[in-house]
Amino acid sequence: MAENEFNSREVAEPPVHSTTSVATIILAILLFLATAIVGWVLIQKMHDSLRWVQHTYDARGQIRLVRIRTIDLSGKIATASALNDSQFLQGLPSDFVSQSHSISSLRALTGENPAQQARLTELASLLADVQLKFGGCGTNLSCLPDSTAARQELLRSAWSEREKMLVILDAMEFDEDSLLRQRLAGWSSRFRLMVLTLILSFVSAILLIFFNLRLLVIEAERRGQSERLIREHIDSYRTLSGRILELQDAERRKIARELHDSVSQYLAGVRLQLQQLERISPDHTPAATCLYAETTDLLDRALSEVRTISHLLHPPLLDELGLYSAARWYIEGFAKRSGMDVNFTLDDFPGRLPRDAEIALFRVLQEALTNVHRHSGAKSVQIDLSCNDEVALLRVQDDGRGIPSRLLRRFQEGHGGGIGLAGMRERLADLQGELRVESSTHGTVISAAVPADSCIGANPEAAGQPVN
Repeated sequence: MAENEFNSREVAEPPVHSTTSVATIILAILLFLATAIVGWVLIQKMHDSLRWVQHTYDARGQIRLVRIRTIDLSGKIATASALNDSQFLQGLPSDFVSQSHSISSLRALTGENPAQQARLTELASLLADVQLKFGGCGTNLSCLPDSTAARQELLRSAWSEREKMLVILDAMEFDEDSLLRQRLAGWSSRFRLMVLTLILSFVSAILLIFFNLRLLVIEAERRGQSERLIREHIDSYRTLSGRILELQDAERRKIARELHDSVSQYLAGVRLQLQQLERISPDHTPAATCLYAETTDLLDRALSEVRTISHLLHPPLLDELGLYSAARWYIEGFAKRSGMDVNFTLDDFPGRLPRDAEIALFRVLQEALTNVHRHSGAKSVQIDLSCNDEVALLRVQDDGRGIPSRLLRRFQEGHGGGIGLAGMRERLADLQGELRVESSTHGTVISAAVPADSCIGANPEAAGQPVN
């Protein structure tokens, strides 16, 4: 009972670190979710930054393409004018068309930048002026003036427009380079932030794991300490229980001795005095003789009852001849008092067992038969006493109504089961023995086993003999 009390205390005791453990788990989950969200946001931003970086690279490439075509156009015109050779102007109209398409593509790429759009407008205007001046020179030099001075002036103006276009393209490329540096810096900062987030998450996870492991170690130490205290309390309880049972047996022995040595002697003395009084009494009438006889009979019954109580408290046969003789005497008396059909079988049993084992098995026999008589409503009882493999076994089986299932279940779970059953279990547990109880509506079987090194030689006079 004490063991279960301590176990229930242990179960009822709230874990010291349960709240901290739950908080740590919640924190770990929140950290995981936060890391996932931040990582997703950073990945999206890095993707956007990478897309803008690629967009800037495309814009720079388009600016350089426009620059190359501008230089190519102006070179063709200058070469044709200088050499007075129209073959250098072949494909000039298509070059103007390609340049217009390149500017349109560049306008689409820089649509989010108003400054670049303004520069492209100016660039397109300059290209239109050049095309207006030299667009008709696709197959011959008829578009150029005849005089050298006028032709030189036209070339100077075309060269000036070329320089303006190159300046515009330089400004556009400078802006795109600035944007590229900004966007690369943004992508780099987001990448560093993502790496830092991952590092912090990893370090936090390591710290949480370490903290949880520490909590587990503390919890294991606490549970180990609690189990050790429970074992110590259980051992103390069993020691105390064994001491109480030992004192109880000693007190029974003392009371039995007092009843036998004092009360029985006094009653025997009273009987002798009564007999002497009957002899010396002058009154020998039939009434007086009958009274003496009845008084003597009452004294004899009192003597017999005191002797029976004394032997039931502690049978002398248990100390003098051992368990077999004491059990046989007790079973015979029980059969007479209860009127039940009792069968006692002894199988391969030694002459004597250790004193504590004999007392424990005898008390189990007493308690079992008392329960059979009081509660079972049985008509017959089978008792087997054997000793095999260094284990002494007592088995008591009746054909009664059985133990209620709720009470039996509580006993098997270790939560009590009645003072008698608990007392049997404690007696046997103190000797490293075991008590088993099986019950149904057809009866109950109680088996008590106690280790006994003396289970080697059988009692040659009693082995295998049934006692009815």
